[in-house]
Amino acid sequence: MEQKKQELQFTTLLTAHRRQLYAFIYSLLTDHTDAEDVYQRCSMILWDKFDQYDMECDFLPWAMGIAFYEVKNFLRVSSRDRHHFSEQLLNQLFERMQSSSAPNVQLSSLEKCLKSLRQKDLWLVQQVYWERRKCTSVAEEMGMKINALYDRVGRIRGQLRDCVQRRVSEVEHA
Repeated sequence: MEQKKQELQFTTLLTAHRRQLYAFIYSLLTDHTDAEDVYQRCSMILWDKFDQYDMECDFLPWAMGIAFYEVKNFLRVSSRDRHHFSEQLLNQLFERMQSSSAPNVQLSSLEKCLKSLRQKDLWLVQQVYWERRKCTSVAEEMGMKINALYDRVGRIRGQLRDCVQRRVSEVEHA
């Protein structure tokens, strides 16, 4: 019975923080395929080490620490590829992320701002950024010219930027 409880706790925590953990890994690798591979390996390592996790501490920073070392390991193994960050830069990025709560505030602000978008605009963001579809095919599907699509995406990005900045500012001044 204890094993089931531990599995449920782990699954609940990992599911609740999946997007933030993946975003963290992706921010260090900048390639979705590599980030997904590292995320999968990281999930297995997190499960293997879950008995060492202190339930009094936040799960995400603990998971990000493990993910950071898994990213470093991935980069060391694939170091022949010149498109990855150096280990020194990775260390600097990680230190900056650990010392600041801003990425979490920005990410939660972005999530709230995305929810405030019109349904059509949210769909467009999902197609262009999450699904990584070619803009030409999205424009064709929507019956728009490509330049009109670029303009619309630019306006949506501006709305999101302004919304995130406003929310972060509110948090900082609260």
